[in-house]
Amino acid sequence: MNSLNAKLLLMSVGVMYGCAGGTEVIPVERPSAVSETSASDSSPVIGEESPEPESSGPVSLYTQAQAERGEDSFRETCLSCHSSSEFRGRSFQRDWRGSSLGYLYEEIVYYMPEDNPGGLSTNTYLDIMAYILDQNGFPAGEVELVSDIGAMKEVVLFPRD
Repeated sequence: MNSLNAKLLLMSVGVMYGCAGGTEVIPVERPSAVSETSASDSSPVIGEESPEPESSGPVSLYTQAQAERGEDSFRETCLSCHSSSEFRGRSFQRDWRGSSLGYLYEEIVYYMPEDNPGGLSTNTYLDIMAYILDQNGFPAGEVELVSDIGAMKEVVLFPRD
């Protein structure tokens, strides 16, 4: 899917939810967290030939398979320096409230891993982003997260009230 289609999808979702400044994506409550030991293999995208968004329900930004790959990469790459609790829950939400998905992505790509900033593949960074979204209750869907930074910057992680 090209960048224009991804932007149109995000704009239509923004209109659908009554948002004027960006697409607000609100995490959903899940009965149980994803196991920290699950794994799978697939790839990342914010809107590759996706079905028409429904008029109700939260917007999905990644697939479950992508989040599972991201969990593996997160464990291999991030846990040597970080605690997994830094990337989920109230403190993560407080730190990133009002920020865009694109800003989080840029922070991770430009500064991580600390010993090799930007040294991972684009798909690995996207998978890790999907895992972080999953850990914070954002719903998985049928379309993988893609590295369209313009579209990502339209997505507000935790909207300010």
